[in-house]
Amino acid sequence: MIARKSALIIFTQLLNGLLGYVALKYIAIYMDPWEYGVIGFAYGFIALFSVFGKLGFNAAHVKRVSEGRDIAKCIGTYAAIKIFLAGFMVSIVFLSILFWKYIIGRGFESSLHEQAVYIMLAYFFLFILSHIFISTFNARRETAKAQIPLFVYTLVRSLATIFVAIHGLGVLALAYTYVIGEVFHLTLAAFLFRGYPVDKPSMEYLKIYIKFAIPMSIATVSSLIMTNIDKVFIQLFWSATQVGEYFAIYNLSRFIILFSSAVGRLLLPTVSQYHSNNDFKEIKSLTLKAERYLSMITFPIIILLIVLSYPVVHILLSDKYLPAIPILQVLPLFVLLEVLSGPYTQQLSGMDMPKFTRNRIFIMMFTNVFLNIILIPQDIKSIGLKLAGLGAEGAAIATVVYYFVELIYIRIVSWRVSGVKGSLSVVIHGVSAILTAFIIYYINIYFSISRWYHLLGVILLGLAIYFAILYLLKEFKKEDFNLFVDTLNIKKMLRYISEELRGTKR
Repeated sequence: MIARKSALIIFTQLLNGLLGYVALKYIAIYMDPWEYGVIGFAYGFIALFSVFGKLGFNAAHVKRVSEGRDIAKCIGTYAAIKIFLAGFMVSIVFLSILFWKYIIGRGFESSLHEQAVYIMLAYFFLFILSHIFISTFNARRETAKAQIPLFVYTLVRSLATIFVAIHGLGVLALAYTYVIGEVFHLTLAAFLFRGYPVDKPSMEYLKIYIKFAIPMSIATVSSLIMTNIDKVFIQLFWSATQVGEYFAIYNLSRFIILFSSAVGRLLLPTVSQYHSNNDFKEIKSLTLKAERYLSMITFPIIILLIVLSYPVVHILLSDKYLPAIPILQVLPLFVLLEVLSGPYTQQLSGMDMPKFTRNRIFIMMFTNVFLNIILIPQDIKSIGLKLAGLGAEGAAIATVVYYFVELIYIRIVSWRVSGVKGSLSVVIHGVSAILTAFIIYYINIYFSISRWYHLLGVILLGLAIYFAILYLLKEFKKEDFNLFVDTLNIKKMLRYISEELRGTKR
């Protein structure tokens, strides 16, 4: 059932990725990179403050509910926490802006930047409230209920984005598409939540939530800082145009993480359940299986994205984004590193060891901030310090390096704690992907990829070559093929969704 639930998440996220790409394509055609850069800055700016709306309590809710505790008390306590945190986040943002503008005497690059920030604040406020419902669905492994509202959000926001781009309504209208989409997301999630028991907040449950959330909160804060500060740094030391180029490539690469997030959302509650039963054998087996299949799927996609960087930007975005090709040749590697570390991170969290997740993210944050300071600015004039001046390319390099550091850390910790050494399959997948890359590289030299169907054909050829190599190396077997076919069985998938929405399937 984990495979089918994961497949549902992946299928939904693929649809989300396709819709998001279509919207991005319209932005690339009808709007300038600097306009998208304003959105990227506003999103990254508020995302830094959204740490106050999370603070590790999302993971704490999933952990406590999956342990089998009183669901009504869990929901009541968690809802009270999230409402308080959402209001706290808004207060911190306003106080920070007032301090920045009127105490320090600084401001934003333009009035559009500031207005976009306020609009994005409304989006994040609603998004944090939606966690009350979505985190409960994830904790109970009710995948369909968690994914359908997300799909509706993406559909609404994408349609609104296309409308805004075609009619040239500008930056602020583009920012409002996030809010419109989130209204639909929150409303549908609340509708699917009807009938769930809700009790008044419990001080006892608040304490056990805080116990898990405190170490996770450091991880949450560090994670949000490191994934958003690069956009703020590029805006600060360069321009909105570079932010737009970087943000577009980041979003183009990031959808691949859906494979890891799909499995991760199910691994944490499943490992937690096994851990409560002291079933360590199943935990190890589940971790290795997740690593193998995630690695098998992700390696060829990342490699093909890098090798075909020029046609990908030329066809999937527009020639206005051609300066971002060097970013695309580096940045996708962070996705691969994140995917490979995912099963081990979820394993440790599920075994009630959030301190290692905290340490992992803490290390990543410091590495990230240090590298961004060194690689992005040309100089810091106030202290007369000359720096690398790589701009968005420097941000991409920094991202890949700090994800590599965290992968090494989390693998060492997992090996020491649980004895899981990893699988040789990952090496085989890497070698097969590199061999595939060489073949596709030479095909790209002698064959002009100028249309979307050319690109699709070459990508499908690359995947066929990759799996053929795995088959010859006896890494892709009949049982793997049968698992993929059964998991993607549309009839069984629709039956599962119907049963869950009717409340007959867990």
